[in-house]
Amino acid sequence: MTESREPLATAIELLCEARRIVVFSGAGLSKASGIPTYRDADGLWMNQSALQYSHADDLQRDPAGFSRFWSQRLSAVEGARPNPGHLALAQLQRLRPATRLVTQNVDGLLTVAGCLDVLELHGSLRRWRCDHCGNRRGPWLLNRCKRCGSRARPDVVMFGEMLNEGVLLDARTAAQECDVFIVVGSTAVVYPAADLPMEALSTGGRLITLNMEPLHLDTSASAVLRGASEDLLPRLLAGLASPGATP
Repeated sequence: MTESREPLATAIELLCEARRIVVFSGAGLSKASGIPTYRDADGLWMNQSALQYSHADDLQRDPAGFSRFWSQRLSAVEGARPNPGHLALAQLQRLRPATRLVTQNVDGLLTVAGCLDVLELHGSLRRWRCDHCGNRRGPWLLNRCKRCGSRARPDVVMFGEMLNEGVLLDARTAAQECDVFIVVGSTAVVYPAADLPMEALSTGGRLITLNMEPLHLDTSASAVLRGASEDLLPRLLAGLASPGATP
């Protein structure tokens, strides 16, 4: 294979040759579904409320404000629908069942799109939990745990908290065992998740980056795709699904 070809063709050829694929996605994947990113001019971190209620201690500091803010975020997520990028990744899993999906997103849209066994590094807004009694199954009433009456919270990783060790270990194992690692819509600068592309490279995996803006990882990538994921992912899958693709 020659890597001086057009990047999309190179990426398709890499996927056709791969047995194990990992897709690592960030906020850019869900932007077309109306979910704000974090660092854009209109991103979440430009919103003072998002910063004010994104720390692990904020539930105790201002429980009413915390519950109100996260309920609003949950409502926005529940009203969102998967875009063509999410649907393309569901198709990728059907074509290549060994594909693992690792995401920093908490919107749950990959699962809604039909993706299986998504490794959600930062949790999901679609799940709530009670840290007082450990209840993760509900039912919830007005953001309170009906088992013990304490305030519930979204099952997401906030500032001051560690990632779930089991989920992170599964993601690292997938990265180390993959033939191709694709970074989609992520700046890949938030650790420890940002270590995953380098772990794939260290064990011989090939890297594809797909993002609107340049990434520091681009210099290590075999194919650099610049554009929107909702446009480029379906084109990748069309090439992979063509009659000449190798299973």
